[in-house]
Parts: sequence; structure tokens; C-alpha cells
Amino acid sequence: MDALLRGGPGDGQTVPARGETLVWRACLYELTGDRHHQRDGRILRIYRHRPDCCEPRDRGSQDQCE
Repeated sequence: MDALLRGGPGDGQTVPARGETLVWRACLYELTGDRHHQRDGRILRIYRHRPDCCEPRDRGSQDQCE
């Protein structure tokens, strides 16, 4: 199933995803319970950005994002 990224540098991107988390360009996104309905009939799962897990901010140094 495809996912819609919300927040962070990937905001608005549609990417293939499975699981509770995904990494997009060295930033961590977590699955939410929300869904987005596309005009073409597809339903996308929404993943929310974790700002504490983005590489320019010492990715994972305090939140065990690895």
C-alpha cells in the first residue's frame, strides 16, 4: 500500500510503505491511524514526520531512532 508523508522535508510525497515506520531521505516517519482518499480511488496510509530523528539534528542521539 502507498503512503502519504506529512510534515518534515517529505511533506506531501507519496511513497510505497509497509510497517509502523519508514525512512525517507534519512528522516523517520511513523504510521498514524489516518487515511487519505485520492481522487483516483486509492486510499493512502498517512505517516507523520519525527523531527527528532532527522539526520541534520544528530539523528537518534537521544530518542533511539536507529
